[in-house]
Amino acid sequence: MQNDITLLQETDLFKNLNIEQINKVLDICRRVRFAKYDIIMKEGDVGDSIYIILEGTVEVIKNLVSSEIMEDDYQESVKNKIITKLDEKSHAVFGEISLLDDCKRTATVRAITDCEFYEIKKDNFLHLIEEHNGLGCKILLNLAGVVSKRLRKADEDIIKLTTVVSIILRESSS
Repeated sequence: MQNDITLLQETDLFKNLNIEQINKVLDICRRVRFAKYDIIMKEGDVGDSIYIILEGTVEVIKNLVSSEIMEDDYQESVKNKIITKLDEKSHAVFGEISLLDDCKRTATVRAITDCEFYEIKKDNFLHLIEEHNGLGCKILLNLAGVVSKRLRKADEDIIKLTTVVSIILRESSS
């Protein structure tokens, strides 16, 4: 139990929570397992839960080519890019956008080893933060920080991509 408390306190989403607050979070966590190569979430599916890695490694895969533009038989290795790998050492949380919105998953996450996670369902999360306003405020501020950090990274990636495209277009017109 102490290991679970420490693990949650070390995740960005639950930092600065005391032991009593962490225990409330643990009350809504459910342990789930996925085998090597299982898809944990698929880009485009509507999400209703987040995952915290307890054991194992996953890869985050993003479809980089619009299905409206490219044909279905377009080479899969060109369409999809492994964005990052996450493991228990990083105290990674993923799927957090689904706590804020009834939106589609923004990436596919696949287990590359056997994995164990804590899963938190959106309904349970919303009930927790409504019932415990102070705790909810802390978690939502942490969640805003996580989302902001990822948005800044996405902005940096867009700048890099547009720079490369601009260079290619300039050189091809020369």
